[in-house]
Amino acid sequence: MSVAQAQEPVLTEGVSLSPRRRMFLALVRKKIAMLAIAYLAVFYFCGVFAPWVAPQDPYRQNLSAEARLQGPSSEHWLGTDRLGRDIASRVVYAARTTVAFTAVVLISGSLFLGLGLGLLAGYRGGWVDTLIMRVGEVMGGLPTLLLMLAITAAFRTRLNDVSFWLEDHTWLGDDARTVTKFGIIVFATVPFAWIGSTRIVRSQALAIREETYVAAAEAMGASTWRVIARHVLPGVMPLFIVGVSAGMAGTAGAEVTLSFLGLGIDPPTASFGSLISDGAGPQTLERFPHLLLAPAIPLALFFFAWNLLGDALVDLLSPRGHGLR
Repeated sequence: MSVAQAQEPVLTEGVSLSPRRRMFLALVRKKIAMLAIAYLAVFYFCGVFAPWVAPQDPYRQNLSAEARLQGPSSEHWLGTDRLGRDIASRVVYAARTTVAFTAVVLISGSLFLGLGLGLLAGYRGGWVDTLIMRVGEVMGGLPTLLLMLAITAAFRTRLNDVSFWLEDHTWLGDDARTVTKFGIIVFATVPFAWIGSTRIVRSQALAIREETYVAAAEAMGASTWRVIARHVLPGVMPLFIVGVSAGMAGTAGAEVTLSFLGLGIDPPTASFGSLISDGAGPQTLERFPHLLLAPAIPLALFFFAWNLLGDALVDLLSPRGHGLR
């Protein structure tokens, strides 16, 4: 055996994995987290490709006595509602509403406002930090749900004229009303969606700002935005992802709550809130349990999966977690 062959196993065993690689492998070993990721992948796939996944037209009505309020069958997997519409198809389209809402709030609230303001407050400090965090503390101390209800109720009537104008003068057509109502609930949610992620990003940015490599970049004349993009941002992203995953269930719950109370997405557009509202009530649950269980179970699993994934990521990033060993 040659010297190179004898040394090869030693070199292979001595290779150390990067922190990201170790964290990924540790996440793969967590079966609960992988089940959560698998369910979320299926949920978001159904939401994105709803027109192709839905077994039937979710808006087609059949008002005959035989077609209304049917139980699960081979033709209608989850039964039909009071208007004879296929519930399985409406659940798939409700997933599309949730996917679209969480994506818009994630980009505008958590990513644009939360990450941007957190980086700015943590790196710049001073009066910028004070102003951003005091506004966040005031917003965080307000009754969120009540304010969201007030915002949607206040603008709901006024924006009806906007929806009529969009319907007559744009390509949206009949979808203008749905787009307008969707915009209302996004507008009511975004002002509260950035607070948690901003606090997480700011705390991490404060620590990274004191590192030697950041001081070296500043001494070499790097601009503020270059230092943030090249040195601070990569360090805050892991904790930012954890914060976003932990808050996704609450973000989706805002849309569901508003739609359940009649201030969100209006029928016939499918939403988990309106579907659960149609099936709520003791007599309805006793006679037609599929009206409530069909939308409630996928939604509950969606919330549960995001919470499980958030807990798994927190364990990996904790000092005693396996991801950092």
